[in-house]
Amino acid sequence: MRFRGRNPVYSRAEYGGYSEVSATYAGVTVKTAFLLAIIASIALYFGSSLDFETNITGMIITALVSPIVALVMVVLAHRKVELASIFSIIYAVFEGVFLGFISAIAASYAGSDAVLMALLATFGVLFGMLILYGTGIIRVSQGFKRFLFSALIGLILASFFMIIMAMTGLLDTHAGYSFYITIVLFSVVISSLYLLVDFDNITNLVESGAGKEYEWSLSLGLVVTIVWLYIELLRLIVVITGRRK
Repeated sequence: MRFRGRNPVYSRAEYGGYSEVSATYAGVTVKTAFLLAIIASIALYFGSSLDFETNITGMIITALVSPIVALVMVVLAHRKVELASIFSIIYAVFEGVFLGFISAIAASYAGSDAVLMALLATFGVLFGMLILYGTGIIRVSQGFKRFLFSALIGLILASFFMIIMAMTGLLDTHAGYSFYITIVLFSVVISSLYLLVDFDNITNLVESGAGKEYEWSLSLGLVVTIVWLYIELLRLIVVITGRRK
C-alpha cells in the first residue's frame, strides 16, 4: 500500500482545504483505536466461525476479495477525505475478515499461541517505536523516508523473486528457507520503521492545523501500517514454529 516515500493517505492535506476545527492527537488516537476494535471484532468472529472442512472454496474467495476491497477503501479515503470516515470503517470490516482468515490458518498450523504472540509483539513494537519517536532517538528526515522507500521497493522485488522460487520448488531447499526467513525479517523491520513515518506525518499535519476531517485519514494510515506489521510478525512466528516441529 505504499509506493511513495510516505503514506499516500496523508498527502491531500498539503493542498489546503482545512476546516475551522483542527485535527488533534486525541482525535487521531480515538479513531485509530475505534478502527482497530472493528478489525479485531470482525477477525475474532470470522476466524472462530471458519470450518475448513466445509465451503473451503467460499472462504478462499472471501479471503482473496476482502484485501482488495480494503485496498480500494484506502485509495478512496485518500481521494475523498470528507468521506474518509465511511471508507475507513468499510476498510476495517473487510480487513478484519482477511485477518480472521489468515489468523485462523496460522492458529491451525502453529497453535493459537502464535496469534497471541503476534498481537503482543505488534503492540510492543508500536509502543516501542512511539517512544523512540517521542524521545527523538530516531528522527524522521527526508533521507530516512527515501531510505525506507528504497528498502520497500527492494522488498517488493525480493517478494516476487520468492514467489518464483516457491513455484519452482527452490524455496524448499535450505538456501531457499534461509532466503525466506531473511525476507520475512526484513519486512518486519521495514514495517516497524514505517510506524515512525506515520507518527511524523501525524505530527506534521496536526501541528500545521489540518482540518478535523483528516483525523480519519491519519488514523487509517496508521492502522494500515499496524496491520502490515501484525501480518509480518505472524508470518515470522509461524515460520519459526513450523521449523521447530
